[in-house]
Amino acid sequence: MVDILIYVFLCILAIGGIILTLLSFPGVWLIYIAIVILAFLGDFLIITPVILIILFFLSLLSTFIDNITVALGAKSLGGSKYGAIGAVIGLMLGSIMGGIAGMLIGSFLGASLGEYLFSKKDAHNSLKAGLGSFIGIVTSIVLKIGVCIGMIIYILTLII
Repeated sequence: MVDILIYVFLCILAIGGIILTLLSFPGVWLIYIAIVILAFLGDFLIITPVILIILFFLSLLSTFIDNITVALGAKSLGGSKYGAIGAVIGLMLGSIMGGIAGMLIGSFLGASLGEYLFSKKDAHNSLKAGLGSFIGIVTSIVLKIGVCIGMIIYILTLII
């Protein structure tokens, strides 16, 4: 009976991790904690320390995907370093103030304003960089959800 409760708790952690990731919080760490607990319960026989180390670095990479893809998105559509920096700052401020919508709007506005104010680009090119940061943030959410679901599916294939 206790085993079933533990597995239910671990499932709740994993689902919570996916939900947090959708809200652009580092929910991958909840999933990683659930995997570590599961490995401990199995005496590290099925989920080995090597697997835990690989999943740790994958989780770490997933945590930094936001900033990387937003900056690359802004730069890919003609943004400068000011647009990339503005996108990251806007992303952080937006996520604090308004969740997913704040992130999307914040990265767009941050990149656009960074380009317009500091690179002295016209409004059209500044908005183009903002669009790139918007595409970058959507890409990062998709990638992070993919990492989370991929980790869960991989572990399920090991234990089932």
